[in-house]
Amino acid sequence: MEYWAQFPGSAYHVNILELIIFGFTVGIMTGFWGVGGRFLMTPLLNIFFNIPYNVAVGSDICQMLGTSSMNMVKFKVMGTADYKLACWMMMGAIGGVECGAQMLEFLKSANELILVGKPLRLLFLVFSAIYAALLFWIGTLVYGESKAASQRPKEMGNLTDFQLDVTARLQTLHLPPMISLPVSGIQAVSFWVVMGVGFLAGLLIGFLGVGGSFIVLPALIYILGCPMGVALSTDLFASLMVMGYGTFSHSLKGNIDLILVVVLFLSSTLGMHVGTFGVKRFKGSRVRRGFALIAYSTVLLLALKISSALGLVPFAF
Repeated sequence: MEYWAQFPGSAYHVNILELIIFGFTVGIMTGFWGVGGRFLMTPLLNIFFNIPYNVAVGSDICQMLGTSSMNMVKFKVMGTADYKLACWMMMGAIGGVECGAQMLEFLKSANELILVGKPLRLLFLVFSAIYAALLFWIGTLVYGESKAASQRPKEMGNLTDFQLDVTARLQTLHLPPMISLPVSGIQAVSFWVVMGVGFLAGLLIGFLGVGGSFIVLPALIYILGCPMGVALSTDLFASLMVMGYGTFSHSLKGNIDLILVVVLFLSSTLGMHVGTFGVKRFKGSRVRRGFALIAYSTVLLLALKISSALGLVPFAF
């Protein structure tokens, strides 16, 4: 079964069965690798289905809204979240989402570039390059971490010392106004630090469709010094609100395909349950190296896709 979708400046057709298999597979990878697995959704939608990046980003944000809602219920975070912290962060995050969405709109409406005699959309070129760089960087970090964990476990103590030092320095940064966060056990922290974390997370969501947890959760723990339980709950609550705004903003800009959203949400959710169960059977270092391999493979596919669009390889991709 196939369906056609048409958006301003682009059109594509997708086989529903192939999309279900794809969503299920990416869901498994997300269950294995968490936020890292979710990084793969948007570039792979463009690689395998030729879905424009703006539609892939908007639709991924919309289906992540459903995932965030399920996580809120699943982890019962309502009693442990720091709502004051979440509200301050959301002020920065909503501004970041809108800024990212406007950047995406600029690239979407930009004129085509002519490279080696071939027309190429600026949106496609910029996003392919950004995702290739991000995945190569993340894959390298994850692979290095897996080697360090197996060969030099004592170095983890030095990393913890460094993280605690960063937390202490930022909590003593007296850049007014200062706010207190009793639920998180933080006596005083600069309002601008909290807003900055929120804005950066929102920018990633609005522009790349990447879950803000990639930035927010480590920042809450290692920068602001929140306890793990409070950080997790606060991140889930804030993500729900920010994804909601991201969905609203991208829907107004015509970047959401509802059929794509429903199919990906159902298939990836099922895949995540399978992946979460399966990861318990493998050692942590193997899981990390597996992600690095997938990340590098996606970088190679992105390079091949750009080369194919420029006519540099003798086959269509």
